[in-house]
Order: sequence, then C-alpha cells, then structure tokens
Amino acid sequence: MGSLIDERLISLNAIATDSFNVEPFALDANQPEIRIAVEPADIVRALESAYDIGLIAGYQLTRAGRSRS
Repeated sequence: MGSLIDERLISLNAIATDSFNVEPFALDANQPEIRIAVEPADIVRALESAYDIGLIAGYQLTRAGRSRS
C-alpha cells in the first residue's frame, strides 16, 4: 500500500508543479503556513488533471481485472 500512496503523492506533486508553478519539495517544512496566490483557472486546470489521472487509473485497473478473469 505504501507504493500506491507514494504514486499518488508523485502525481499530486506533478500537478502542483505544472498548474501552480510550485516546487512542493522545495517548500520549507518549518514554514507550513506558506501561502501562494493562484488564479482560478489554475485551480480548474489542477482539478481537471487530477480527474484525468483518476479516469486513467480506473481504466487501467478495470483492464487489469478483466485480463485476470
């Protein structure tokens, strides 16, 4: 299960980097309250990206389940 969580975090980090120009690993852990101004269009793009990743993952899991039968 750990690799699944790691994969999710990698995907979310990629979305944040692409949509918000944020390097999540570059943020300082000692400053958890850092705020970044983003445009509503950037939020929409990030949500669409996450949705697309979910669709692709669901499709691949469905195909993998069918091939085992």
